[in-house]
This record gives sequence, structure tokens and C-alpha cells, in this order.
Amino acid sequence: MRHFYLKHFGILFLVFSSVISAQSHNWNSPSEVVKKIKKKYAELKAYSADFKIQTTNNKSTVNMKGVCKIKNPGKIRYDFSQPDGDAIVSDGKTLWIYIHKKGAVGKQDLEISKANSSGEPIFQQNTAAGLNRIFRKYHYKFDSIEQPQKIDGKSYFVLALEQREKIGGFEFMTLYVDSESYLIQKAKGRDARGKETVIEYSNINLNPDFEDGIFKYSISGNAKIVNNPLVSPPAEKEKKE
Repeated sequence: MRHFYLKHFGILFLVFSSVISAQSHNWNSPSEVVKKIKKKYAELKAYSADFKIQTTNNKSTVNMKGVCKIKNPGKIRYDFSQPDGDAIVSDGKTLWIYIHKKGAVGKQDLEISKANSSGEPIFQQNTAAGLNRIFRKYHYKFDSIEQPQKIDGKSYFVLALEQREKIGGFEFMTLYVDSESYLIQKAKGRDARGKETVIEYSNINLNPDFEDGIFKYSISGNAKIVNNPLVSPPAEKEKKE
């Protein structure tokens, strides 16, 4: 069960908070693009968007889609229409991952006392911190000399990212940043075994007025609860001790 959650939802914790805005400008270096992305990202209060996720592993492909709502700090809601009924909801303290087909819900404590190899908490309280971590953990550059570039009739700055230390997860990522709005509209991640996950955002609405109540999750009486599915068993042992 733990592997199921990590396989199908791990990409969301890298990119669910990456829909961001910045002022239009013709930058000449990736560092300037990243600087403006992080600045505007830190200023962003909330957003909503349609999303599509495709994961390809050898000849197997899994497609997911739905609507997401994000409110800083730490509040998220992903409602899936494919698979229908699935949901990811967090009030910033507890993350719920509901798998309708399994009749199960993962309950992840986001305040759990566990740090990564750099001494940072494994769960961040806001999307700005999550994005900053990505740019610290990955080398980044433009994927070609010509920037922005035309892709499917749209103009993007394309950033290629490579993990500084190969510690698992996505070793390579590619971010497609709209050259006019500076929204990250698409992200790709590839791990060491060649599995690739792509997430795309559309119909993006910046700074809507969300009530905090939509980020509360009500558990079905028949749902099986799996505690802390996104951390290893030793972390739970450490917490109890």
C-alpha cells in the first residue's frame, strides 16, 4: 500500500505548488528567470487550475486529471475526475490521500519530526519553501541556447534540472515556463529507471478567495486509514521514541 501511494502521487509534492507568476521580461540567463520565479512564487497567496498527470513506465501508462486549489501556507486540494473520486487534501498540518478504488485513505502527519540529509524538515509549510528546495537540490540551465522557444504554438522558457546528488526520486526535471505570464504550465520528471511523469496545468486562476473550510477532509466511515504513508517506518519509530 505504501508503494502505491508513492508511485502515483509522489510527483505532486514536487510540482503541485509550481503554478506561479512573474512579470514579463526577456531574461538572458536561467538564474534571472529563477530569481523572478521564486520572488513571485513567495508573493502568491492562492491559485486554482485544471491539471493532467501522465506517468509512463516501460510500456505502461497511467493518466490522471482533475482540479486543484492551493492556498498558502500549506493548504491544498486536488480533486480527481480520473481516477474518479480520488482526492488529496491538506489543511497544512495533516495530508489526506484518498484512493476511491481501494476504499483507503492515507493520513500523513506533516508536522512529523523528521529531516532530510541536509537537516531540513521533509515537509514544507508553504509552496515557496518547496520551490526553493528544488532549485537548491538541482543544477539548472536552459535546455537550449534559443530562449524563449516555440512549442506547440506557445512561447516558453525551458529549464532543464539535474539532481545534484543522486538520492532517488526524479533525477532529471524539465520546467516549461510561459514567456509572457511566467506561469509554469508543464513539468516533466524522470527517475533512474526511466519512469517519466508529466504534469500540465491549464485554466489557471491566480489569488482566488478560498475559504479555509474547503481544505478540511471528512473521512468516510468505511475507509481504511493508512497512517504516514509518505515516510519510512523508522521515522515513525523515532517519533514514538
